[in-house]
Amino acid sequence: MTNILIVVGFGIVIVLLLMNLLKKDHTSELSRIEKGIEDNTRTLLEDKANKEAYEKSFAMILSETMKTREYLGVSDAKLSRIATSVNAMNNIMVNNKKRGNFGEYTLYHLLSLYFGESESIYETQYHLSNGRIVDAALHIPGSDRILAIDSKFPVDHFAQIDNNQDAKKAFRQDVKKHIHDIASKYINEDTVEEALMFIPSEAIYLYICQEESSLIDEAHKAHVLITSPSTLMGVAFTLINITKDFKRSQNLERVEKEILALKENSVRMCDRYEKVENTLQTLQRQYRELGISVHKIDDRIGQIYDGEA
Repeated sequence: MTNILIVVGFGIVIVLLLMNLLKKDHTSELSRIEKGIEDNTRTLLEDKANKEAYEKSFAMILSETMKTREYLGVSDAKLSRIATSVNAMNNIMVNNKKRGNFGEYTLYHLLSLYFGESESIYETQYHLSNGRIVDAALHIPGSDRILAIDSKFPVDHFAQIDNNQDAKKAFRQDVKKHIHDIASKYINEDTVEEALMFIPSEAIYLYICQEESSLIDEAHKAHVLITSPSTLMGVAFTLINITKDFKRSQNLERVEKEILALKENSVRMCDRYEKVENTLQTLQRQYRELGISVHKIDDRIGQIYDGEA
């Protein structure tokens, strides 16, 4: 279903793009084109062949784009750029490896968006000691273990899932296989006891949450957390806050040590101050006593000098 939504979205975006380029009002023509997209999308829903459905849907978009170009007078260069983008998306959706690469790219983009390029927080294509390479690894503050994230894009049977029990069953099997693959490959002595399965499609993730909650339970038992682009943000921000708290705690320990050292120096300084104060008091007393002696001697000398025996 998510790919059908993508198809419809692309069709509408293309029409709006062309309209924006020419700054004209063609309401009636747009209505006709949108109706054509809707009719073709309805046909797409009834098509059980996944690859053929993709190719048919993208061919429909290109056909409607050609009609729009002829009506609005869009240049061949602009149309070529649009067609290239549409074909690129089509190639991604009908090719398993490219879909996987698209999922990894989405994951890496989100991680760089949330964390920047900080290798102290995360690394991509992380090598585990068992020889496996996980798409991404989040470093846990205060631990030498990592939290593994692996991207999965179970779209093959999802596109045919409406009112199709066989497709639903196949979709469940696909997701279960992904869950247990992640659990067996990316949870070991190098990692924490959980791993993340990243699905780069909100539509697929919401379908699992709403219609296939047993898959959530299955993942929970296998210590795998299923995430989407939006829920991954929650995991990312939680990790960011944990990292900040950990750094603060490290600073607090250092500050505590500094305070203890300052306290020792303060006690020592107070002791020395008391000694100096006592010494000064003794000197002041001796100075006063010396002054008394000086005055007595000076007075006696004066008496003798004046002839007073």
